[in-house]
Amino acid sequence: MITHGACGQSWTGLRRAHCPSCHITFNSDSAAEKHRVGKPGIDRRCVDPASVGLIAVEQSWGLCWQAPGSDLRFNDPQTAEAA
Repeated sequence: MITHGACGQSWTGLRRAHCPSCHITFNSDSAAEKHRVGKPGIDRRCVDPASVGLIAVEQSWGLCWQAPGSDLRFNDPQTAEAA
């Protein structure tokens, strides 16, 4: 279990990413990077993960945001059938 000292949130998994600005946990660095917009050092900021296409998945240790990917649990059943 990994715990962030500043906010106290915990998670498991070495691939996880935790934003030091907004303290949201992501499934991967690429998912975390999606929620950051603007130019570094100028206007870089966090946005709502859902607004950039990420989905919230409840894990045993808490909420984790990730890209939908090929996991059909997160797709519209009609879209999955058409694929």
